[in-house]
Amino acid sequence: MSEIYIPLNSLFAEKITMKDLLQAISIVGKSKASGIEIRRELLKEKELLSILQNIQPILHKANLATVYSAPVPVWNSTGSVNEQALQTIFEESNCISAKWVKLPLGHYIEDKSDFQSLWQILKNHPNVTLLVENDQTLEGGKIQPLASFFENASKIDIPVSMTFDIGNWAFQNEDAYEAFQIFQPYIFYLHLKHVCKENNHFFTVSLPIEQDAYWRQFDQWIPASIPRALEFSLERSLEEMNKYIDIVQTNQRRENSHAIN
Repeated sequence: MSEIYIPLNSLFAEKITMKDLLQAISIVGKSKASGIEIRRELLKEKELLSILQNIQPILHKANLATVYSAPVPVWNSTGSVNEQALQTIFEESNCISAKWVKLPLGHYIEDKSDFQSLWQILKNHPNVTLLVENDQTLEGGKIQPLASFFENASKIDIPVSMTFDIGNWAFQNEDAYEAFQIFQPYIFYLHLKHVCKENNHFFTVSLPIEQDAYWRQFDQWIPASIPRALEFSLERSLEEMNKYIDIVQTNQRRENSHAIN
């Protein structure tokens, strides 16, 4: 069965204190989850390094693998690599021994954006894998720029993979099924959630439990070796967390699981 990760934003919606963070680690550590996704935007900037350094031994003791997520785009508004920001993010990720760093694409511009600087940063941090996510923005949530980025990175063997968020495509009116067919070779981490739209407002809700629910197909198409994240409110409840972990892992055991054509 897949490893399941719990993102901090499934437990908290706003900036959190060290006490909140320790509570989150404790709940996730007692659950059936394999890891936790530390969200940089939820931590206080002035205390960031201290917080990360202090929780590292706690994460280790809880036997939790770690993803470090930050809302810092790989490419800035001019199509250049966000060199200093990325260097900082990778250094921060080392504080918690993160396996992966998850970032949004930003403003990748084909035939202009130069991979050399990105390649150098990745060489400097060989123990961490960069995962680029389809986010909710125009520049990073559309199929075309993401496809261009991954195709061109692949041609020159840049070691970068994808976080495929099944719900975020809705924010840019993109077809998640079409996206999956294009990005399947690059997917390394799957974000599971259910997005609804009401009065032009998008909001995330818990995964529907119906057997024909939208998310189940993606979960079955993706190999079990690829970790999943439950990115929706889990109410800071151990019971709620384990309930959805069981639902996802049971879905993977269904006999009609198959690969997409």
